Amino acid sequence: MDIDRRRRLMRRLAWTCVLLMLVVTSASAWLRLAQPRPACADWPSCRSPDRPAMRVARPAVMGDRATLALVRGAHRAAATAVLLAVLALAWLALAWRPRQRAEAALAVALLTFALALSVLGIVTPGSRAAGVLLGNLLGGLAMLGLAWSLARRLQAGPARDVPLAWAAAAGTVLWTAQAALGALAGSRLAEAAPNGHLALALLAAPWAFGVGWWARRRGWHLEGAVLMAAAVGQVVLGRAAAAWAAAPAAVLAHNLVAGLGLALLLGLALGSRREASAAGPA
Repeated sequence: MDIDRRRRLMRRLAWTCVLLMLVVTSASAWLRLAQPRPACADWPSCRSPDRPAMRVARPAVMGDRATLALVRGAHRAAATAVLLAVLALAWLALAWRPRQRAEAALAVALLTFALALSVLGIVTPGSRAAGVLLGNLLGGLAMLGLAWSLARRLQAGPARDVPLAWAAAAGTVLWTAQAALGALAGSRLAEAAPNGHLALALLAAPWAFGVGWWARRRGWHLEGAVLMAAAVGQVVLGRAAAAWAAAPAAVLAHNLVAGLGLALLLGLALGSRREASAAGPA
């Protein structure tokens, strides 16, 4: 198989992984939000572990038995398909010459996360422990970001900008930390998580907006514009979720934009593709 054809196939597989991981992360968030949870009238105070629980509510549509069965099925099917796609990506990057070393590193990282999440799901079925929650959430977001980065590396784009990459890497850390605190706050698993999530938004959102603006100036027009929109969207959706007593629909949208923002930041941090002629030696 010639290198151009191989890279086209890898690019299609990488974009397939992006779409599948959007299904996986969305389904995971749906299942998490469909669990019975205390009502929330004054977020973030209502999510503190020492706060007396208000009445427990289950979202009417999200928690419907048939709907949950459909979402679980979609989650399992997408998780299985993404594992197969990642295996194919790793094989294409490593088993053929010339080897695609940078792309192979991303594919192997994806495969590592996929296998780790599979083991976590088998070993801890139905667990609501903080470690399991964070493992599934952050692992899924990391896979989404890595798949996006691999897909962008396999197609033409601006050359890697080192200062921008460092700023995006810092934004990735901030965005990830805020997502983790948000998950812990929603599950009432850490006392400081609700206020920490709110406070970190004051830094993470403007930082991501600034990275997006910088990216647009440096030639990453699409990523920069979407990242700026995602940063604004996170603030708007966060305020809406608080105003609507943590309504599951608003929180789900907040989760989806979080995944998109993290993917964009990680893609900018890891940079653009190499030309095929610059592939690693055989």
